[in-house]
Amino acid sequence: MGQKHGRYLSKMNNVLVFLSAKILRRIYGLVIDGGRWRIRTNQELCQLCGENDIVKFCNLSRLRWAGRVISQDDDGLSRRVFLSEPGGKRPSGRPRLCWEDGVKEDATKLGCRNWTVAALNREGWRKLLKEAKAHIGL
Repeated sequence: MGQKHGRYLSKMNNVLVFLSAKILRRIYGLVIDGGRWRIRTNQELCQLCGENDIVKFCNLSRLRWAGRVISQDDDGLSRRVFLSEPGGKRPSGRPRLCWEDGVKEDATKLGCRNWTVAALNREGWRKLLKEAKAHIGL
């Protein structure tokens, strides 16, 4: 994976974290501190909502869904769409990132080389997802 790709994802993750904090501030509102109104800090927002990392939550959801799609029967619609190859002409330049690239990246961070084979073992995939919740770099 290229350096530009990593910078792009890092930038998008920062935007996602910023927007989620902004939404949570709107939901939970202001707080009175010493007779003055102030906005809540990120730490206070994390304590209130329980889930402290929206990027990790999205990555875990993507891995969970990928395991579900791969373990489906061959005639399942989402599996057929996932395994299909789109036809037609490709635009010039760098190829666009696809959903599977993100799944591969997340799986390699967890030490899984071939995620499609690992996802077919449902118990092993569940165990991997539980370990992923505690993984710091995901």
